Amino acid sequence: MFKIAIDGPAGAGKSTIAKIIAKELQIEYIDTGAMYRAITLKALRLGIDMEDENAYGFLSSTELDICNGRFIMDGEDVSEAIRTVEVTENVSTPSKIGVVRSYLVDYQRKISDSKSVIMDGRDIGTVVLPNAELKIYLIASVECRAKRRMLEREQSGVFKSLEETMLEIETRDHKDSTRKISPLKCAEDAIVVDSSDMTIDEVVSEIIKLVNERGLIKMSEKNEKYFVGQTVTGTVTGSNSNAVYLEIEEGVKAVIYAEDMLEMPTSKLYVEYTEGAEYTAQVKSIGKDKKHPDVVVLYLSTKLAYEKEQALAKEQALQEKIAAFHAIKEADEVINAKVLRTTKNGAELTYNNTKLFLSYKHSSLSEEALKQLKGEEIPVIVLYVNEERHFISVSQVAAEKKQKRLAKEAAYGAIEVGQVLEGEVVSILAYGAIVKLGLVSGLLHASEIDHFPVKDVKKVLSVGKKVTVKVIKVEEEKIGLSMKALTTHPWEVLKEKYHVGDVFEGTVKKIIPAGLIIELTPEYSGLMPKMEYSWLVNEKYEGVVNEGDKILVKVMNIDDKKFRVSLSHRETIENAWSGIKLHKGDLVEVEVVKDVERGAEVVYKTVTGFLPVNEVSSAKRVTNVTDEYAAGTKVNAMVLECDPNRAKLVVSVKAVELAKERESFDSYMKEQDKENTGSTIGDLLGDALKEE
Repeated sequence: MFKIAIDGPAGAGKSTIAKIIAKELQIEYIDTGAMYRAITLKALRLGIDMEDENAYGFLSSTELDICNGRFIMDGEDVSEAIRTVEVTENVSTPSKIGVVRSYLVDYQRKISDSKSVIMDGRDIGTVVLPNAELKIYLIASVECRAKRRMLEREQSGVFKSLEETMLEIETRDHKDSTRKISPLKCAEDAIVVDSSDMTIDEVVSEIIKLVNERGLIKMSEKNEKYFVGQTVTGTVTGSNSNAVYLEIEEGVKAVIYAEDMLEMPTSKLYVEYTEGAEYTAQVKSIGKDKKHPDVVVLYLSTKLAYEKEQALAKEQALQEKIAAFHAIKEADEVINAKVLRTTKNGAELTYNNTKLFLSYKHSSLSEEALKQLKGEEIPVIVLYVNEERHFISVSQVAAEKKQKRLAKEAAYGAIEVGQVLEGEVVSILAYGAIVKLGLVSGLLHASEIDHFPVKDVKKVLSVGKKVTVKVIKVEEEKIGLSMKALTTHPWEVLKEKYHVGDVFEGTVKKIIPAGLIIELTPEYSGLMPKMEYSWLVNEKYEGVVNEGDKILVKVMNIDDKKFRVSLSHRETIENAWSGIKLHKGDLVEVEVVKDVERGAEVVYKTVTGFLPVNEVSSAKRVTNVTDEYAAGTKVNAMVLECDPNRAKLVVSVKAVELAKERESFDSYMKEQDKENTGSTIGDLLGDALKEE
């Protein structure tokens, strides 16, 4: 099975090209877009929430089929139904649902496994048919695609500017290429074909050439590389009044007859086409030379491509026109048709170069009144479309009824969520206010007036007051409005002003048992817990800090869920004790600073300690520490107590002296023990007796 994948952005001509190639090569064309439209149609009929992935359980019982270009779903021909405006407007939603894409990708792969196919889309070469024998990435400039889209719409009576259409194309390209599921992208092994400056026939010819190179048409005999529709160039070898003869290559000749030339020469063929000149045309048919069976003869035509393109364009235009009127009818759309003439049965109208019939029973005007409107446009609605007779009947009465209804709905339809409008308060309610917005009114609920609760609406609003509101909800003819949506939430203002890690001088708003309340904005305050005041547990803010005082604090945490800000004062102060790790009995070197009551202030590294006067010497009584050690003297001392949490360090010089004395005494006793080893009284008596 031979698989051809054509990907590319919207408007590049994928579907048109794919259909022609399928017909040329006699393989199956799989319209993947139609499949998504079919699922959308069924979803609309079932009335499911198309945004809910769990609502697509009906896929398991859905049957799809393609028969002679017609699309069948669950046994029903839905070829026209899937092209309605409603389906077109909603198809993008199911297309992004994972279960839908998975279901259709599997279905598309099954089809390609049973027959040679050509598929077009935006992820065929990358997702659906990653192993396709030929992958084409068809592109065209945004302007070129926009012009094509405009032409299609104009044939359906829809008119948009080039700039609007180009913006729409660019927006669609961005959505397709950035969507999470199967985004639009060019497969690594795809061949890029730019159709911007190419005709349909040129694009088709280029792709068919690539197909032949990839081996769809197997070559079993010499020169079977030529096929109908192919563009070839040969050298003129001769001509007469009726034909021009060419040589394409050795063993391959060609001839083109005058009747197959699109533009007939003004003079005789043998005058205009001289030997040695090059001539390009399309292969109309292939034969053999009667005298030389091994020689292939190509019968050429320059009309072929033109006639094919014209026929295709005519057929496509007719189909699009019929489909357009079906779509207009399905959408119950009001169109403005021009009055051509009146008859005894009704009036002939024209719309988009198509004749319409308006019977008098469906007209709100008399025959004479309609005659007076010849050349003028009147609003009508399509009632009936007969494809075989190309007969379309319309109704003016139905159109006018709908216009009246639409006039009422138009004002509401113009309101969209997100719009900012000027309005006037026309009524005050217990739970809000009614605001008039031109022809429509909306509800401004009390909860939407301000970011903080409004208990009495009358204290904030009054009848006749002009207000600026934002539309936050539109449900049928119910419009929800908001004033607070137009102002930044005070919490967001706070977050813009304060960030975690910021250090600032805040005002103490209130002192509570848990800590200090620090004012941040008029609406919000932060909490500095009691433990965050100082690194020292015995240092308190009571009696030091009062309400209204300024205090330096650091933002430690901003809680979006609870709207809380945690602050710290101690984080703004260097903790000199953080690196002090001493234990009782450790020996340290300290520097005497000055005498204080009952001792002296000493410094160890970055902290201040205390040397009690009674811990200066073990040998004598000391009254002032500086009498023994002048300020600036460094002495060795022993740690008696160290508590970093209380900034407390007590040392002793006496303890060092006593330790040295103890060490000296212990050393002396050890020496005595060595000298007297074994010399007990019993030993001495024993030795004396032995001597006697």
